[in-house]
Amino acid sequence: MIIKTYEINKHKNNSNFYLIYGKNEGLKKECIKEVIKINTGKVFNYEEKQIQEDKEIFFENTLSGSLFEDHKIIIINRASDKILEIINELIEREIKDTKIIINSGILEKKSKLRNLFEKNKNLICIPTYPDTNETLSKIAFIFFKNEKISISQQNINLIIAKCNGDRSNLKNEIEKISRYASKKKNLTTEEILKLVNLSENH
Repeated sequence: MIIKTYEINKHKNNSNFYLIYGKNEGLKKECIKEVIKINTGKVFNYEEKQIQEDKEIFFENTLSGSLFEDHKIIIINRASDKILEIINELIEREIKDTKIIINSGILEKKSKLRNLFEKNKNLICIPTYPDTNETLSKIAFIFFKNEKISISQQNINLIIAKCNGDRSNLKNEIEKISRYASKKKNLTTEEILKLVNLSENH
């Protein structure tokens, strides 16, 4: 079942399995944080390669109960179609007290993992597309307003141009500018260009 990023809370009781995929790393991080926030449990992080190298330990850690935690949240990072068999096995076991979050990069339309989550109403699929300039502009505007930093829309546009549609990149840029502007609340275009280009050169 495909849902929008802002619908996570609405569907919190619909599934124990989440597929969050796409190239927008910043938005994916926000989605994962939201899933963790609305679900109780200790968080465990795995890499797909790590699971494949020792499936038995992964299943033991995932499926076994504990005296210390009733619920678990398992995050599988850098996942691809190679994890499909393991996910199917977990689905068949009908786990109840564990949430599985699959964090993937770009998945093509023919991806078997993506198709599984899109077509099954008991699984949640959350695609994350690049942010629009308008979305990034709003994020930057609110940030600078809260920080009481005076900056023109033209300069905000200069910052956004360097972010490749990813709010994670934007966050890095505006926080860097905020640190620079801690004693100077009015920034010139020349200063903005210098700060933005510093990260590019680095």
